[in-house]
Amino acid sequence: MTDIELTSEGQVILYVDTTIYNDAIIDKVLYWYVDKFLIKRQNESNSPIQTIILSASSPISQQEFADLSKKLSTDFIDYKNRFLIAEETRDLRNILYAKAFANSDNFMELDFEN
Repeated sequence: MTDIELTSEGQVILYVDTTIYNDAIIDKVLYWYVDKFLIKRQNESNSPIQTIILSASSPISQQEFADLSKKLSTDFIDYKNRFLIAEETRDLRNILYAKAFANSDNFMELDFEN
């Protein structure tokens, strides 16, 4: 998330740089808020910034906004780190899966590029 603001109507607007946080990360973060908010996502034309509007059934207070800002920031960092770790360990996990499900103790060389 690159910026967050509270509107005068009590809505929260997030500005997310999609060159930093891909759609999968954004989806995973927002998933945990669908029970409390109506979520609208808009892509800016010719811009990597995605605007996300969170609307609750009643206006969000300043205290709720402060708590939500902290939680959203933590969630974006958490899911970005999970994504990086998954990418960095993908080949190792593939080797472990192949070894675990091999038919014999003789490990065969497999092509994990695809």
